[in-house]
Amino acid sequence: MRVAFTLTLTLTSLPGLARADEPPEDMTPCQDPLIDPIVTPVRDAQLDAQRSACMRNDITAGLRAHALVDTPGFHGVLGGDLELGRHIVIAKAHELSAAITFVNYTFVQTAVNKITHTGFGPVVLGGAAGKAIGTGARAAVSLRFEVPFTHDGSDTVRSSAQLLGLVSASLSPRITLHARLGSMTRVASSLGGETYRLAFGAGSDLVWHPRTRLALQLGLESMAGWDGGLDHVLARAGVQWRMRGGAWHLRAGAGVPIAGNERTNAILDVAIVVDR
Repeated sequence: MRVAFTLTLTLTSLPGLARADEPPEDMTPCQDPLIDPIVTPVRDAQLDAQRSACMRNDITAGLRAHALVDTPGFHGVLGGDLELGRHIVIAKAHELSAAITFVNYTFVQTAVNKITHTGFGPVVLGGAAGKAIGTGARAAVSLRFEVPFTHDGSDTVRSSAQLLGLVSASLSPRITLHARLGSMTRVASSLGGETYRLAFGAGSDLVWHPRTRLALQLGLESMAGWDGGLDHVLARAGVQWRMRGGAWHLRAGAGVPIAGNERTNAILDVAIVVDR
């Protein structure tokens, strides 16, 4: 059984956010980060992380933990990492991002051995560009890149990348659609040789925003090619709730593979968001 947990603290700039109980009638998919997709990545370095087509200004501090356990005896892997990230909007339609995992802890136990390791990395750089494609709709392209030689813990040199095409659209003042289509790749090399991985993924989420302080989400994510064949079909659900006073909101979500070869049982995400 493998379970991954995520705890994230996010600081965002959000000028002019409406504080009324009802969503404004001119709601757009980028007006409020409360209706952005939850993030439930299956791959490390958040290689398959979800996002909207909106450009954001934010600072993130994230704590993640994961477990891969073979029962009834405990044989498996426990680990966690602490990540800091930054997104900056350039000229309203472009975004630059950077993230670094500066604490990476792993504990491995087999039938005959126990190993622990504390390291750092990777550093992930990114960029996005988008534009409006109609009333209440926006399209964007996003690229994230894992910088080589920034991942500690082994003699393996690796680099990864994610390329996504994104669409976010307001179907009504209370319902938003987010859709993604893209690819992920990784190249790793060591004294034992080189390994290449390439996968293609697609996903979509529907967000219902019945109140300014509340948003509910359902979605599906699929990936194929990473381990050969269908890797997973991930069912996703989440909630975002703005605390009274408007400066903080809570994000919680989960992803559960319902088909494919993925051994992960669940991915959980809990986040506290502070608006600046």
